[in-house]
Amino acid sequence: MPARAAQAPRRSAKGVRVEVVGKGLVVPWDIALLPDGRALVTERPGSIRLVSSRGRLRAQPAGRVATSARGEGGLLGIAVDPAFARGARFVYVYVTRGAGMQVRRLRFRDGRLRDDGLVLGGIAAGTIHDSGRLRFGPDRRLYVATGDAGRGGLAQNRGSLNGKVLRLTRTQYRGRTRSPELFAIGMRNPQGLAWQPRTGRLFATDHGPSGFDGASGDDEVNLVERGRNYGWPRVRGRRHGGFAAPVQVYPTTIAPSGAAFVTRPGSSWSGSLVVAALKGRTLRRLRIAGRRVVRDRPVLRGRFGRLRAITEAPDGTLWVTTSNRDGRGAPQPGDDRILRIIPPRG
Repeated sequence: MPARAAQAPRRSAKGVRVEVVGKGLVVPWDIALLPDGRALVTERPGSIRLVSSRGRLRAQPAGRVATSARGEGGLLGIAVDPAFARGARFVYVYVTRGAGMQVRRLRFRDGRLRDDGLVLGGIAAGTIHDSGRLRFGPDRRLYVATGDAGRGGLAQNRGSLNGKVLRLTRTQYRGRTRSPELFAIGMRNPQGLAWQPRTGRLFATDHGPSGFDGASGDDEVNLVERGRNYGWPRVRGRRHGGFAAPVQVYPTTIAPSGAAFVTRPGSSWSGSLVVAALKGRTLRRLRIAGRRVVRDRPVLRGRFGRLRAITEAPDGTLWVTTSNRDGRGAPQPGDDRILRIIPPRG
C-alpha cells in the first residue's frame, strides 16, 4: 500500500481525539517506539512495518521474521533495547517457530531489521493462548508474557515456561538463555504488561475462560508481584483461594489485550491504566488506588472494532492497533489500522 500521513484528528463526544496513522495492515499485533520518534509494528504473518516520526507508514516492511503461524500464533510482541539510543541497536520479537514460541533478537541498521539470533526457546506453542507481549521494565530487564498454549496444567508446572511472566537479565537478552526467572506463574493468556508511574508496580491483563456463548469470562487485571502464583487453572476470577487475587475481574468477556499507563501530566487520563479489549471492542480506562480499581470506564466503544496493542508515546498520545482481520472480527474498509489516541486535557 502507498505510504500515507496520519489523518486529521477526529474528536469524540467525550473529548478524545483519534488519528488514523496507517491502514491496510494484516493483523498488527504490537507496537514499539524508537527513541527518534519512529515506530515499529508487527504483523502476525511475519512482517515488521516502520512508521516515520511524521506519522507515515512505510509501504515496504522494514523486516520479515520467518514464522510458522497457526491459530493465534505468528509474529507477536516486539520491544526495543533500553540502550538503543546509546548504540545497542537491538529489537526483540516473540514469534512462533515450528512447535514452539521463541524470543529472537534483531539488529536495526539503515532502516532495516535483520535476525541476530535466538534469545529464548523452549516455550510450547498452541493454536490458542500463545500470549506474546514483550516489555522492558523500569529495571531494564526484559519481561516476557507466555500463555498456557491451551494446556492449562503448564501454568502451574515450574518446569515449563508456559503460563508465566518471565524476566531476563541484560546478559540473557543480549545473548541466549534457557533459564529465565519465573517472575510469576499461574497465567492463562496474558497479553498486557504495564508499570504504574511513581510506584513502579507491574500490572498485567489475562484472558479468562469463556463459556460456549462467549458471555462468561472472568477476564482479569492483576497486580503482578515477584514469586506470586495467580492460580490458573486451579482458580478463576475472584475465586482465588490461597492464590494471588486479581484487582479487577470482568465476568462478561472483553478479551483484554495490550495495556499501558498514561504517564504524561496535563491529561484527564494521567495515571490511568488503559486496556485494549478484543471482544469488548473498546478501550477500558482504569483508576487504581492501592490494590483496588476505583473507576473503570469504556472509551471508543465499538468505533474501531477489536483493539489489540497499546503503547504510550513520549508526547502523551496512545498508539493502538486494531485486530479485525484475525478471523474473529468484522473487517471494515481500511482495516487493520494503527490509531493515535489523543486523550482529553485535564
